[in-house]
Amino acid sequence: MSAVAEAAIEQLIAAHPTLAPILVEHRVENFGEMLPHLVMADIVRWLVDHRREDPGLCSSVIAWMEARFSEGPEDVRDLIAVSGVEMIPDPGQPGAELRNLLGPKLRSVDSWGP
Repeated sequence: MSAVAEAAIEQLIAAHPTLAPILVEHRVENFGEMLPHLVMADIVRWLVDHRREDPGLCSSVIAWMEARFSEGPEDVRDLIAVSGVEMIPDPGQPGAELRNLLGPKLRSVDSWGP
């Protein structure tokens, strides 16, 4: 994976320190290595699990993803689309309501979008 995708994950965690334990655990499980796509998927699972108790953080993370997707290089766009948006549960599943937080750029890559 690219250094750009790794940097994006580091920036996401820096902007949302509550998510830091996800990255710490990931690195422990992967012998210190960061696999950005797996971390992003873990973050989305965390959002699903915490959507009711921390809706503000969920909104902030999705807004961060929207902004970085809009400005990011291809590696970051792929990271966000494939391991971010595509990991949001399908309509009718718990957590699918996170799709309501997607901005126009992320909706354009959402397979369930308009």
